[in-house]
Parts: sequence; structure tokens; C-alpha cells
Amino acid sequence: MTIAQTHAGAVRGTEARGVRQWLGIPFAAPPIGARRFRPPEPPEPWTGERDATRVGPVAMQARESIMAGLTDKTVISEDCLSLNVYAPSHGSGHPVMVWIHGGAFVMGSGSVPLYNGSSFAERHDLVVVTLNYRLGLFGFLFTGDQGNLGLLDQVAALRWVRDNIAAFGGDPSNVTVMGESAGAMSIAYLLTMPAARGLFHRAILQSGAGALEPSSRLDAETVAGEVLAELGATKHDLAGVPAEKILAVQTKLAQQRGLSAVAPYIDGVNVPCAPRDAALSGEIAQVPLLMGTNRDEWGLFDVLLPQTTVIVEQQVRGRLGPRAEELRELYRSWGDVAGDVVFRIPTLRLAEVYQAPVYLYRFDVASLAFGGKLGAAHALELSFVWNHLANPFSAMLLGGDPVLFQPVALRMHDTWAKFIRTAVPEGGGLPAWPRYDTHRRATMIIDRDDARVEDDAGGHQRRMWEAILSQPSV
Repeated sequence: MTIAQTHAGAVRGTEARGVRQWLGIPFAAPPIGARRFRPPEPPEPWTGERDATRVGPVAMQARESIMAGLTDKTVISEDCLSLNVYAPSHGSGHPVMVWIHGGAFVMGSGSVPLYNGSSFAERHDLVVVTLNYRLGLFGFLFTGDQGNLGLLDQVAALRWVRDNIAAFGGDPSNVTVMGESAGAMSIAYLLTMPAARGLFHRAILQSGAGALEPSSRLDAETVAGEVLAELGATKHDLAGVPAEKILAVQTKLAQQRGLSAVAPYIDGVNVPCAPRDAALSGEIAQVPLLMGTNRDEWGLFDVLLPQTTVIVEQQVRGRLGPRAEELRELYRSWGDVAGDVVFRIPTLRLAEVYQAPVYLYRFDVASLAFGGKLGAAHALELSFVWNHLANPFSAMLLGGDPVLFQPVALRMHDTWAKFIRTAVPEGGGLPAWPRYDTHRRATMIIDRDDARVEDDAGGHQRRMWEAILSQPSV
């Protein structure tokens, strides 16, 4: 057993094969009762040694959520604000990576086995922190007092890292925040938040950089009004409403309005403006970014949730009118349009105006599962970045023998670790990686058998979106 002292008390973890781990450490007080729909508060102190050998409960979510990684034994609770630490068994002052999980802001957790940080700790002497945050309405309902509580949870976890990570062998002055999908979108907003300033020193955004058109405070107020009407409650009654009832209303809301109804919004206080606007004005954390998307992002949704493609097509047609067909002609399918709308174009638009170093990638490794229908789909790169190809999630999405993919997995894992350590993705086995700029628009293309730099990859679609989005009515 291994003991670490946090500001709230001692925690007892485990050590095996050169890696120490502590699981289920509270970084904030339970957001229950009067604390529900309130900003996170510091964790309640304890005496003695707290057992940190089991992960904590995951945030409120539907147990049947696809891709959430839940099992019958997973505990789901509002008392979910905990984190896990993986660290080398030797030394101190190691670089730190803080992981923010994806899941469309309604599902997932930081404790699924895919996010076990042992490979980063053992192979690269990094300290890895994975965390939970409030999801869905519990994290993003606007009550008129505070907004974007799920993002404030992430800030609270980063403050915990600043104040406590040295006791686990980490360097609080060398912190990288990394996330995928909703986690990457979260980081895009964290870059704009005054409360997060100075808590991290570089960032990795995988398949997410905020929304093309973020929801406003007015949008959030409208959604809140609908939720309260459905609950038959006022905001003052919310602390006493059963959690299951709130979750049921959340499910109905998502069916009617889409998942953007329970996602971050520009509240003007905690999130002052959209990430791209913050970059244009210079009011953004000027930290180096490694960011990118997968070539066939929407392949995952086409296979598992085909109705989502129809929804995006309807939204694009409704927004662009006759010009939607002109846009569609530049793509193989409406699924590819959806992947650009949700993931790639927001990423490029942030990279185009960001003033600190940006390294852009595109992940082209195609899955062999589902008869090859996935392609280089959303979330597929996770198994490579974490070097966990044998994970059941990885096996389901990849198909085929993991040995086929191991060389590129090690190159990605090692290159990401280099960026976490030095802020430059060099020396991990990929070719020399130029910074992204608006002259060359260099993009690292990562495929199974090779990696190469391509200038302005997908430029014809990018230019069409620039023309569309430059119109005041769009």
C-alpha cells in the first residue's frame, strides 16, 4: 500500500509493476441536497487514511447509454466528484496529464478501463489524473444563478491538481489537460474561462473544439424554462426533485431538442464568450495546443445511431436552404457533412485564429469491424493514444488482430507523451510535425502504415464553410 497526503486528508492506494494508483479521491464536496445545481465546494476533510483502492460512483446518466462503458456493477450517483491518479513509483516533479472524458455531456466517466493511465506512467514517467464531472441537466441546467456547473467541476479538479499533485509525484507547474469529444469541447471552453486561467500549461483536443454555433444564455434560459415546466417545479424546488425524474426529463429533452440542449453555453459569466471569439480578441489562455479529428468521425454514429445523420441533414438544410445541396456535393455522404459540422470545422476555425502554437492532426486509421463501415471513426483513436488496444472497447471498434495496429499505437502514444512533457510533438516516432498556420495549414496525417504531413487537407470543404459562415445570416 502507498500513502499520499492531500489537503483534505491521507489517501491509501496501491502499487504494482512500477505504477502507483489512487482511485476515487474526492476533489469536491458531494453536490447533493442544497449543493445540487450549485458550484462545487471544497471536499470535506477526513481523519485517518481514506481507502483509495476503488473508483468512485459515476455521474448521473442512463445506464443503457451506448459507449458509456458502464457495467451492472457501476454505481451511478450524484455524489460523483472524484478523480483517479496514476503515477510512477519513483521520483517526483513529473509532468502531469489531466484527462476529461467525452460522452456528449450526458454519459461516460473518467474511470472506465480504457483511461487507465498506467502506460503513460510506466513508459513515460507521467502522472495521469482522470476525473468525473456532472453531466446532463445536473451539470448544465441554467438556474439563473450559475451556469455550466460541469465545467466548474473540471476547474475544481484542476485546482485540486494544483494544490495536491506534488504529493503524488507530479509537477503542478507542468500540467497538460487532454480530452476527447465532449472532453475536448470542454477544454475549448476552459481556455476562455477566467476561473481556469493558469491551471494548465498546454492542451490536447481530440475531436472537439466547441460548437460551430454555441448556445447562448438565452438558449439556456429557454431550456431551463421547459425543464422546470416539465418537472412542475420552480428553481427553488430543484434540490428536492428526485434525481430519476430529472434524468427522465433530460432524456425527453434530448429527444426533442438534440444533445445540444444539455451542453455548455455562453453564459457571459463563467463562460464569457465562444472559444473562437476569445481567440480573435486575445482573451484566451495562450497555451500550446495539439488538436485534430478523425477522417470518418460520423462513421460511429452512422453505424450505431443512424438517426443522428438524418437530424444533422435536416438541420443543415434548414439553416442553408438551397446552398445545402451545393455543400453536400463536396462530400461522400451526409454523414461526412455531419462529421465536419460537429467536429472538424470547429477545430479548424479555432486553429485558424489561435495565437499560440498549434499542431494539427487527422487520424486515418480505418477500423476492420462492422465490415469496414466505421472507417476512421469517432473515438477510434482513443485506444491508440492510451496504448490499450487489448481493451474490450478497443477490440469492439477496431476488429482484427491488435498486433496489426500496435506500431501506430506506440507512435501516437509516445508522441502525445512528448507533447505532454515538452509542448512539442517530436521524437515519438512520427515525422517532423510543423506548426499549423494559415499559410501552409500543415496537418499530420496518421494512418496505419505511414504518417505524413499534408498541407490544407480537405481544403475545398474548408473554403466552402468559410464562405458560408462569413455570411451575416449564417
